[in-house]
This record gives sequence, structure tokens and C-alpha cells, in this order.
Amino acid sequence: MRRLAWALVLVAGCAKTTTPAGPAVQSIGGPGSEEGRFATPRAEAWDPRGFLYVVDKTARIQKFDADGRYLKGWSTPASEKGRPTGLLVDSKGEIWVADTHYHRVLHYSPDGDLLSEFGTEGTGPGQLLYPTGLAIGPDGSIYVSEYGGNDRIQVFTREGVVIRSFGSYGPEPGQFERPQAIAIAGDRIYVADAANHRIQVFTLAGKHLAAWGDLKYPYSVSFDTDGRLLVAEYGRHRVSKYTVDGTLVATAGQPGVGPADLNTPWAAIAIAGGRIAVVDSGNHRVQLWPSSLLRGHP
Repeated sequence: MRRLAWALVLVAGCAKTTTPAGPAVQSIGGPGSEEGRFATPRAEAWDPRGFLYVVDKTARIQKFDADGRYLKGWSTPASEKGRPTGLLVDSKGEIWVADTHYHRVLHYSPDGDLLSEFGTEGTGPGQLLYPTGLAIGPDGSIYVSEYGGNDRIQVFTREGVVIRSFGSYGPEPGQFERPQAIAIAGDRIYVADAANHRIQVFTLAGKHLAAWGDLKYPYSVSFDTDGRLLVAEYGRHRVSKYTVDGTLVATAGQPGVGPADLNTPWAAIAIAGGRIAVVDSGNHRVQLWPSSLLRGHP
């Protein structure tokens, strides 16, 4: 009954509650197609200017402030074939979208105006198959992960000109099976190699350095404010925190519908105020956790 009461509070839009241990947990959304609600959210991006962007399976990109208040939203040009699974905000506050089932990358202004796009369906250099994750390199280039046959990382200019690529389909070091997300820090690239249940590490040029993780379908990888890696484990209904060399230091989440419970999370990112925004996809919401919710791991 107690968990049911929590669920009723959280479904009612933007609500705050606490876990039995005490930390405040905020929930944004709940199932629905109205403004500020979600139908299976699958990706998010944080703009340090104070905005959180979330895309769901209706192909809507919704913009919230740091407190979870809905600001505006817009839809991608087409969605009959499928919906986006990756978002990125660049240094200008512009939004890049992995429009997965249309094999392209969309580029928007902060107000939702479509500025440009690149990508055509195919396996050749510069072509895309099911793009998933996005990251920006130190030189401003756009890194794009793909699955469904290509299973590689391609690097593009902002104008969509391909620079290089690395990776192929398979289980060996340097290969991928559904690379779902990318994070870049310094001269290292971290890839959530989802169906191989691991994180792989590369140089910016694509040289394989390491593979690690006792993971179950890692669907996102990102950095917190302490330089640790946050990994959303779709298959374990939790968020895990790792050092850059693969040491597990903290976890949070379990299957359920209550505060800090998760159902097939797709993403976790650090946002303002020392918090973590978790795309709780199966519960049709985004949760804002205090970072202290991730407890130390033996």
C-alpha cells in the first residue's frame, strides 16, 4: 500500500517525495501525451544554461528548466518508422538528435527551429544505419554511434562531412553490438556497448584501449561532476557509477514504480545542483535524484 501511495503521487506530473532513507527524489512527467508528460522517454541532454531536454516515443523533444517545469516542445519531421534515441546539447545551446529510424542526425536551435541535418541510409562512409548516441569531440566534431549492421562510430564535421570511423559488428575488443551511447573526456571515448554488456574505451582516433564492466544492457554512459562514469543499466533497472578504469563504486535503483525505483532506464546524466536525471523509460517519467542516492558498493 505504501508503494502504491508513492506511485499515485508521482504520476500526477511533477512531484517531490523521499525514499525511506530520506533523500529528496523528484519525478517529472508520468504517462501521457500532454505537455510535460511522456510516452516511453528514451534520451535526454543537459544544457549547463539550466535546461533539460527529453525525447520520447511520440518523437517529441520537450524542454524543461532545472526544477522540472515544462517550457516548450516540438516534434521531429517524421516518426512513422520510429523515434529518436539520442540527444546532445553543444556549447551554443543547440540540440543534436540521433533520428534513429530515419538514419540521420537533426540539428535544432534551443527554440526548436531545424537548422540542418545530415545522413542517408546505408553502409558507406558518411552513411548511417540506426544512429543512437552522440558526443562532441574537443575539436567540435560530432561522434555518432550506429547499430543494425554498421555497429561503428563515425566522426563528422558540424556540416555532416565524414572524417573517420572505427569499429565493426562483433564481440571482440574494438567491435560492437549495438553501441548505444558515447561519452568523451579529454582524449578518451567511452562507448556503452549495450548488447556486449560492457563499456569500451578508445582514443579519439579510434584505437582500442580497454573493455570492462559487469553490466546488463548499458544504454547510456556519461560523466558526473567528479569525473566518474554514470551508466544506466537497462537490463538491471539501475544506475551504476564507475571510475574511468572500470571500478564499480556505487549503484542505485531496483525494479518498481516507487521513488528511486526504475523500469528499463535508458539514460542518466548529471545536472545542476548535484543531481542526476534518470530517464525511467518504462515508468514514463524522468527522475531527478540527489547524487547521494548512489550508495557505495563493496
